[in-house]
Amino acid sequence: MAEQRFENFTFHGGQQVFGDRNTVSQTNNFYYGDQRDEILGHLETIRSAAPEPAVVEPEIVIIEQALEHPTAEARSRVEHALGQLRHKLGTVQSATEAVAAIGAIAAVVAQYWPF
Repeated sequence: MAEQRFENFTFHGGQQVFGDRNTVSQTNNFYYGDQRDEILGHLETIRSAAPEPAVVEPEIVIIEQALEHPTAEARSRVEHALGQLRHKLGTVQSATEAVAAIGAIAAVVAQYWPF
């Protein structure tokens, strides 16, 4: 931890605020690691394997937007979108890869959310 000494004051890391003229700001940057990349790869599989990509695109966009800010509300939207994708693709035999990708996304979200 950083240590700074000023005459007889010693500060150990953190933010120091004195009086009413100092301001402290904080910016949160989300780091999207392997799980986000994994989900994006599965979404591309769904896009390429879907018989009609335009039909699944709205749900894919919802998931991509939710990944940008992984909140509890966003997780709910992802789970709903995954259910819609299962419904749209579950009856199409040629979309087996897409259905497998949906299951993989659901597993990653369940285990790692928020990232």
